[in-house]
Amino acid sequence: MSGSATTFRTAAVAGAAVYSPFVLSFYDTWVLGLSNSCSWTCPTKSVQLPFFKRFLGHRHLDIGPGSGFYLANASIPDNTEVTLMDLNPHSLATAKERLGRPSTRTIQADVTQKLPLDGVYDSISTFFLIHCLPGPSERKMVLFTNLKAHLAENGTVYGTTILGKDVKHNIFGRIMMSIYNRQGIFSNWDDGEKEIRDHLCNDYNKVETSVVGRVLMFSASQPKFP
Repeated sequence: MSGSATTFRTAAVAGAAVYSPFVLSFYDTWVLGLSNSCSWTCPTKSVQLPFFKRFLGHRHLDIGPGSGFYLANASIPDNTEVTLMDLNPHSLATAKERLGRPSTRTIQADVTQKLPLDGVYDSISTFFLIHCLPGPSERKMVLFTNLKAHLAENGTVYGTTILGKDVKHNIFGRIMMSIYNRQGIFSNWDDGEKEIRDHLCNDYNKVETSVVGRVLMFSASQPKFP
């Protein structure tokens, strides 16, 4: 492994380690409640949850499930096959327990590396994931290149991420952005809608993006292959 790859791997592990059982216990209140409404102005229940439900398919992969809020509140059918992927084992365990489905599969993996997947999915969600990944946008976007082979023919990759570029953060957002980026929880000062959209368009024929508050909402389908 090269020196730069080792550095990014260390940063990814450090960032993921923040989500301890204690932090996850108030994740809904702080991140999905106060932060989404006051700092990022993209409310969870009225904006992000409906977006999560919009593309949810029969075989679903949730990358970076956090506390499991979205899956637990999406009213998913009983026959939905759910797989969770995260670098943090605490997040995987918390989300699986909250969902309450013993059949839920969990995969502990670094999403910027080769993905240990052996099938295809009708929907793949990445909510509030990209801004937590270390490195420049081009390194983060390898995730969506890697996902192409695991997306069903009519499937959709979609999610949300907090932008650092070309948006005007309020005072609460500026404080949180400064603290989180300094501590390595975020790495998103250079993340803008254009940069992320351009990368997605390199890999998918159909890409839709919109910005709500300081949050990018995106969906991509119809993968491009050489």
